[in-house]
Amino acid sequence: MNYMERYQNGEFESVWNELQALGAGVRQEPALSLARQVAAETMRRVRRDCELLVSRLQSMKYTLGIYPDGSEGYYSEGPLVKPSKNLQKDLLYLQERFGRIPLSLEAFWQEVGSVDLVGMGPSWPRELDPLVVNPPVGALIDLEDMEENNPEGPLQGGLAPDYLHKDNVSGGSPYAVGLPCDLADFLLLNERHELLFVPYLRFSILRWGGFPGLDGRELDFPLLKILTEGLIPF
Repeated sequence: MNYMERYQNGEFESVWNELQALGAGVRQEPALSLARQVAAETMRRVRRDCELLVSRLQSMKYTLGIYPDGSEGYYSEGPLVKPSKNLQKDLLYLQERFGRIPLSLEAFWQEVGSVDLVGMGPSWPRELDPLVVNPPVGALIDLEDMEENNPEGPLQGGLAPDYLHKDNVSGGSPYAVGLPCDLADFLLLNERHELLFVPYLRFSILRWGGFPGLDGRELDFPLLKILTEGLIPF
């Protein structure tokens, strides 16, 4: 079986591990076409899981689009925004300006769009680090700023605020992607678990229901079972 057939057969992690092990060779055919198919199918599953999470959060009286302390001023286009023509234009410009984008992130933007679960729940704990992946325009702003002010340094495009900024607290650098990147997947920079992007999505969504800040904390959070029940593996 090829990569796509194996992925559809449930070999999610092993297929992604093998694609990543190809290094820049993943950009050569026939691997490239199959890798793009796997990435697209992965992100279609991510999209369906995110739709379930947003629906469940809304039924739990979780208010999306505001800071967890209840204060307004948090900017978000919405909890789950489909890919648009503007997003596609930004993605193409990003590639032309800063080089290749890892296949996983390219597929995320093409199939999911953007996700932003920052919000406030009744009596919910703080520092839950809700899942956020911004559209390409966020990375573009950071990259253009770095190119202008630190042209010799590594180029990192921001994908999400860090866990403190998500709580309306001054924090550190945004979770980011380093560009250019020829690989199937990439290390999500500045995030404490030091995971590649696809494993980070798996960990955040399937294990923690969109709130990876729960990891390592002895919190009684009974809603987690409801959030994660029946999610689609990827």
